[in-house]
Amino acid sequence: MRIPRIVAGYIAREIIQYSVLGFLVFASLMLTQNLLRTLADLTEAAGGGVPVWDLLRVLGYLMPTLATYALPVAFLFGVLLAVSRLASESEILAMRACGLGMTALVGPVLALAIVVSGLTGYLMQEVEPHVRRQLRRVVTEAATRSLTLEPGHFRSFDKRLIYAQSAEVDGTLLGIVIWDNTDPRRPFAVFSESGSLRYDAETAEIKLILERGDMHIEPEDLARYRRISFETFDYTFDASGLVESKTSRLRPRDMSMEQLRSTLDLLNSTDDFEKIKYLPERRPVKYETQLHRRFAIPVAPIVFALLAVPLGLRRVRGARSAGALTCVAVAFAYYVLLSLAEFLAEDTAVPPVIALWLPNVVFVAVAIPLLRSANRGEG
Repeated sequence: MRIPRIVAGYIAREIIQYSVLGFLVFASLMLTQNLLRTLADLTEAAGGGVPVWDLLRVLGYLMPTLATYALPVAFLFGVLLAVSRLASESEILAMRACGLGMTALVGPVLALAIVVSGLTGYLMQEVEPHVRRQLRRVVTEAATRSLTLEPGHFRSFDKRLIYAQSAEVDGTLLGIVIWDNTDPRRPFAVFSESGSLRYDAETAEIKLILERGDMHIEPEDLARYRRISFETFDYTFDASGLVESKTSRLRPRDMSMEQLRSTLDLLNSTDDFEKIKYLPERRPVKYETQLHRRFAIPVAPIVFALLAVPLGLRRVRGARSAGALTCVAVAFAYYVLLSLAEFLAEDTAVPPVIALWLPNVVFVAVAIPLLRSANRGEG
């Protein structure tokens, strides 16, 4: 049956306006919760207060990430409230009187669901991994600020002691002294005229690029004392204990789709530890779970649409409040089931391809008989 444009447009407008309202509410709640947690990590990493610029960057990166999860729930909210209002004010009854059946209602809802699903998929597969990496970079930069040297003061890095006499405007350090006792059998000291300190976020290493100096190696046998002069010397050491490794190495959720697939191929094709030792997670199932998760969650708006229509058609008092409560219950049930599915997949109890699609299958199985019942109720 052909759906009249005026009816389809009217239903779509109703859903969109309630969805926008729901998005503002859910996104605000999620932003508050996640912002507090991210700021706590940022403050801990920086060892003090958070600059305004860092706060603005965190806000900018959090919004696209949260939109990935707020959009499906907001759409569910919009469909439930729109359909509930239409049913409670007898507009659905008027549509039936004009010969318009369930298709006239489900058609616009599904059309919008496909659009929201596509947008959610884009956010989850392309935008979210990027902004998660940017958020990690902000935290890493805050942590590295606490790793800088203050001229005129000794700074301890594990079993290393570093001193810089002064610093120029461009950040170049002058009069650098290093005492390295990481190997008690072979401690050494370095004296350098100048140098600069850098932090490599990819390898979680601190690098001092020293110029014009001497290295004094003092082994247990003093007769083997050595002095080595240099023009340029890169003094590098691991800083993963000083900066949390989770901020310096990509986790599965931070990886792009290409990185997930290439890492999964690598893990499935080699047993050489040297090739995979840099990975924070070496179980292939972790990467498989993320891949299927990024395809399964974007289908949620379509699943929600199929379920929300028959639920919204129930004529109850306080249709809007009932729709809001139903939205919370449905969204809660879906994401609890999704969390359980992820746990089962990562625990290898159920293959990821089955586990991550289980919530969608369950909700569709519930929605189909409800839709049939609602359709019979119109006849």
